[in-house]
Amino acid sequence: MPTRISTKSSSQNVAQSPTHQLARSPFALAIIASAVTYAFSSAAEANDAMDHYEVIEVQGVTSLNANGNNSAVFGNVQTLTQDDIEGSVNRSLPELLKTQLASVNLNDVQNNPFQPDLQYRGFTASPLLGLPQGISVYLNGGRVNEAFGDTVHWDLMPLDAIDTVSLYSGSNPLFGQNTLGGALALRTKTGFSFNANEIDLQAGQFGQKAASVESGGHNDHWAYYVNLNHYEEDGWRDYSPSEVQQVFTSLAYKSDKMHIDMNLFMADNELLGNGASPIELLDIEGREAVYTHPDQTNNELTHVNITGDFALTDTLSLTANMFYRDTQTQSINGDDSDFGACQFADGRVTLCEFEDDDDDDDDDDLPVVGEGDDIEAVEFIGFDDDTALAEISDVDADELDGTYNTGRTDAKATGLSFQLAKQYALSGFSSELIVGASYTKGDVNYAADTTFGILENESAQDSRTVLPIDGLMAQEARVRLDVDTTAWSLFFMNSTQLSSAVSLNIGGRFNRDHIVMEDLIDDGEGSLDGNHRFTQFNPAVGVDITIDEQSQLNLAISQSSRTPSPAELSCADEDDPCRLPNGFVADPPLDQVVTQTIEANYTKRFDNIDLMLNVFHSRSKDDIIFQQAGSVASRGYFINVDETQRQGVEFSVGSTWEKLTYRLNYNYLNATYESTFTSFSPFNPQGPDRLVTPGDKIPGQPEHLVKLYADYALTDKARLGAEVISASSQYFRGDEANENEKIDGYVIANIYASYRFNDTFTASLRVNNVFDKDYETFGTYGEADEVLEDIYPDVEGAEFVGPAQPRMVSVNLKARF
Repeated sequence: MPTRISTKSSSQNVAQSPTHQLARSPFALAIIASAVTYAFSSAAEANDAMDHYEVIEVQGVTSLNANGNNSAVFGNVQTLTQDDIEGSVNRSLPELLKTQLASVNLNDVQNNPFQPDLQYRGFTASPLLGLPQGISVYLNGGRVNEAFGDTVHWDLMPLDAIDTVSLYSGSNPLFGQNTLGGALALRTKTGFSFNANEIDLQAGQFGQKAASVESGGHNDHWAYYVNLNHYEEDGWRDYSPSEVQQVFTSLAYKSDKMHIDMNLFMADNELLGNGASPIELLDIEGREAVYTHPDQTNNELTHVNITGDFALTDTLSLTANMFYRDTQTQSINGDDSDFGACQFADGRVTLCEFEDDDDDDDDDDLPVVGEGDDIEAVEFIGFDDDTALAEISDVDADELDGTYNTGRTDAKATGLSFQLAKQYALSGFSSELIVGASYTKGDVNYAADTTFGILENESAQDSRTVLPIDGLMAQEARVRLDVDTTAWSLFFMNSTQLSSAVSLNIGGRFNRDHIVMEDLIDDGEGSLDGNHRFTQFNPAVGVDITIDEQSQLNLAISQSSRTPSPAELSCADEDDPCRLPNGFVADPPLDQVVTQTIEANYTKRFDNIDLMLNVFHSRSKDDIIFQQAGSVASRGYFINVDETQRQGVEFSVGSTWEKLTYRLNYNYLNATYESTFTSFSPFNPQGPDRLVTPGDKIPGQPEHLVKLYADYALTDKARLGAEVISASSQYFRGDEANENEKIDGYVIANIYASYRFNDTFTASLRVNNVFDKDYETFGTYGEADEVLEDIYPDVEGAEFVGPAQPRMVSVNLKARF
């Protein structure tokens, strides 16, 4: 389905012009705003036509009123309606955004529809720790980025209950922390917007089964809405079944002066996504093959949200939101082991952690504890420090070639925010002022353990799963951490109509964050204890110009920030790397990330054609990235990179011609590092310690994305649609210096069709990757021969990829009554 795009955007000069340099200073924004105001005010006073002004509509968009009907005053906004969502027949919100919205790309890291890395303009929203998160996400005004790592659990989004999706561009400070590249605002259905009873059944390949039941209704003042959703699949890759169960309810009230919506959302999900595999393994065993497993995530959620809009007077309104969110995440990761056999000086055999394992079975040749800088004996939980493995287990040290890593995060967050909007006249100009405040309190309890196990990989027929050995747990890997976070902010936005053609928007937000971490195992030096405070003021300026009745130009400069998350603050020491999400160490503090975006957006409508052209430039200071530093991709540490840059062009054209509706989206993205640093990348084919220089591309980001949609009404009851998505090549993660071959680009096609039998029954069909093309959306480096050398001796490559799904067919039957 074609995307509805409303536009109010931001200005930019991609080159490093004096204007851009000036815009990089927050103080300069105030100067620019004053100059623009003065210039347009002077022009207005000289215009005889300025005796009459249009009454300004309430348009200031913040996280509290981003409902898809407003325009963005500091960027552009892409919106999807309830009809767009239902017509797409997608299984998850990320898949919907990828196929429908410009500049959105997915990295299928886990090969699970609910666990992709979503990329927007080079910024990330992902359920996985270790990525530079940069997109804020809100559900009915309540923030859903998790407190521990700013991560986003896509399986905890009630897609079937969503009424509108709005993706806002730019570093809009009014959306709060983590809005570096954009903000995603979700509004759910109420009985006022959905007045029906509906049953939706889905079946498809690879064991797909889904059922959704929803009911909504209302009278003059009250409305109810209920949605029950169950989804399960076997997964198209080996050992990757998933199950998603969701319940969403809404009780709403409205009158002439107020509108209140109370929500309860609960979920209980089990996701298996077994991640990237060596390219050579996929060639041998097929694209469904997995490297090691299990890789399991269980999410449980209780989310309570109350929003209210109140008309206090004809010109003054109040919007408020209160939410409580309780997320419990349990993870299991079966990996190859960094540990190997060693011995004490007296000859007792045990386990040690060191880089180069000695595979000789002769105990006399085993490394000796204390005789190498990197040879340290494992301390087993429940035993004295110098206890040898042979004293507590009959399992030989050489057999323990796997680790079974478990983690549990219990995160509770409570938030309260409100804003007042006042319409008034400023020197004869129609204006609106919004002032507001927000407060969020988070309580996170994190626990992690590593159990030694046996990796089943003696033959090609083995599953390569890790079987844990009860009682063999590493003391050093045990983490017990309690985190308290407090965040409050004050924000404002003023929009003034300077003439019938020009309006000026000025806004800003002051953030103050306090993160307190308490190590529940150790105290003092070397513990995870920490007390971190961050403050930041972020301004924004925008100008909207109506060129004629069909053309608009929108310019803006905006700035936003992100504080380091507790997960990042606890894993930032290159001398003591940790394993995500299972281990943390006492580390030096990180700086917060500050991003400035300049955008220019032009829209025009002529002869039933909608045209949009957007140019953007974002520059981030102290971007936080994850440095891989071990034999598995999750082992490493976080660092600040002085500067990164993401700039590009977006173009969209769409129209309806007789029975055909179409839209073409194209975007160019140039995402680069703009400072010099050393990328550790131990398994880079060129060797570790690669020098990254300004201008090197950020991995995982295709430069070109093309999306073509077409929808044709065959009859009054039958429709046929198609999507063609093309992405250019991208660098492997770990190749920050851009020295190796890229992951190939791809072109895929999806088709869908629907038939309405009568007012009650509708059937639909969707075929993704209709030509069954083999392609990849993600790549990283690893050490394949550590696991596969005895099975496939010729496998020596370092390239691991996330294969994209093959052809996938699903059908839906919907009954509405």
